[in-house]
Amino acid sequence: MILKNQKLQLQKKKLKKINSKTEIRCYKIRLNRNNFMKIIKDYDFVVDGSDNFKTKFLINDFCKKSKKFLVSGAISKFDGHVFTFDFSNKKTPCIRSFFQEKEISDDILNCEYEGILGTVASTVCSIQANEVLKKILSIGKNLNGYILILDFLNLNFRKVKLIKLKNA
Repeated sequence: MILKNQKLQLQKKKLKKINSKTEIRCYKIRLNRNNFMKIIKDYDFVVDGSDNFKTKFLINDFCKKSKKFLVSGAISKFDGHVFTFDFSNKKTPCIRSFFQEKEISDDILNCEYEGILGTVASTVCSIQANEVLKKILSIGKNLNGYILILDFLNLNFRKVKLIKLKNA
């Protein structure tokens, strides 16, 4: 069994092999309200692959407040979701426009219990990376204000526009 810290070091090593000039910073701490700003304040783009709603909402709220570009991905079994939010635009909805409940249980999307399919994870990650590249290069149309819903079991992909809520 590989521990989380070992996985982190293995990923860092693999990325360095791809491009030795890439600067990689590893944080061996759990993200929370107290350390959040210190960790991501210097980044222009935030790519969220967290596996719980508490962290997703924390990242969303910070990025919105700080006017960051956020690409959030979620996976469960054969399903994937990708959200893109360019918070430099005040009219951009946020993840709270999609998940409107005040408290969301992580039992709704529990990767540990339901499992994930590697092809779903790699596709969602590729789309997230593509969204950041398009933003950096100022090309194409991004998913800002939309959710891309991927159903790999039935091979259905759809894009749904999010409506910005007044309180979100």
